[in-house]
Amino acid sequence: MKKTNSELFKPLVATAENYLRDYCDGKQMDDEKAKIFLRVLSLYRRIVRVEKEREQIKSEWEKLIVRVAELKKISASKARKKSKRRKK
Repeated sequence: MKKTNSELFKPLVATAENYLRDYCDGKQMDDEKAKIFLRVLSLYRRIVRVEKEREQIKSEWEKLIVRVAELKKISASKARKKSKRRKK
């Protein structure tokens, strides 16, 4: 099964959150690492947002496909009824 990008990032995000928590508590002092981990969290949030948007688009697309299929069935049945009326 294919993992999503957000699932692949989770271990790194956990590490980033722990480091930043320690940094805020004064247990860590490396500013550069803190900046990198902030960027990791920012990128992770963007990835999650994009994945959610993709799911919404996919869902909307599937609904549209179903609706178009229904319209085709309706228009096909109307066309058959008209052709039967003309034959009589």
